[in-house]
Amino acid sequence: MKKIIMLIVLSSLLLFSKTLVTVNGHKITDSLLSKDFQQLDETKKQMIVDQLIKEEVLYGNLLKSSLVNSQKFKKAFNQQKALVEKKYGKKLNKEQLRSIKGAIAVALYQQKEFQKAKVTNQEIKDFYNNNPKLVSYPNSIEIADIIVKDKQTADSILKSLRKEKDLDKAFIEKAHELKQNGYLGWFARDAVPTNLFDKAYKYKKKRLLNAPVKTKHGYNVVYLINKKTAGKLTYKEAKQKIEQLLKQQKVVQKLRAKMEKLYGEAEIVY
Repeated sequence: MKKIIMLIVLSSLLLFSKTLVTVNGHKITDSLLSKDFQQLDETKKQMIVDQLIKEEVLYGNLLKSSLVNSQKFKKAFNQQKALVEKKYGKKLNKEQLRSIKGAIAVALYQQKEFQKAKVTNQEIKDFYNNNPKLVSYPNSIEIADIIVKDKQTADSILKSLRKEKDLDKAFIEKAHELKQNGYLGWFARDAVPTNLFDKAYKYKKKRLLNAPVKTKHGYNVVYLINKKTAGKLTYKEAKQKIEQLLKQQKVVQKLRAKMEKLYGEAEIVY
């Protein structure tokens, strides 16, 4: 699961807050809403309030659990509080602080449940057999790229790189010299400029393209590191990712069921 490095967005920090609804004795105020809330139609307003209610029943439950006593929770809360206060230049009120704590508690709950989640080999095999599109991949290229503004500079870089014996090392060093990353990774045709993909895919692995490729970003000096033809992952190749996905699905299902149960039992007063 991802680390808790999210920024809780609180768009409006109001000095005087209006109570929207009370959930299990806790008042939800408009200090959690964006400034354009009042411009929305009644249907959209109610959808937002309903979402806040569902969040609150979870927050109220989890903030009573042992999760909030952990060092992980305290560290995450202090980080998020500092980030939000820096972003808006104001101290947060109790309701906004509770929202941050609640969101962190939910994230930690999901992490905990993910570690506990069990997936059988049969479930993984069934997913693999029943979702061929999700375990297939298109024609793809692995590239390194240096982008400059003019063709003359690109030609010069390309000429110098052709002389290098260790192209992998030389390409990245040149990219870093220009304050670029150099290595880009794997891409399907729709993830990079089409003319760049089509030209690169024609080359053999470990080759520089013979000329810079012009795109909207500039002139690209491209190094084709690897490529693969469209196909299907083997069960062995796909197994770990499928297991992770199924665990995540189980966590989401459990969280949703927990929320619906708490929502059904909640005392909600408008």
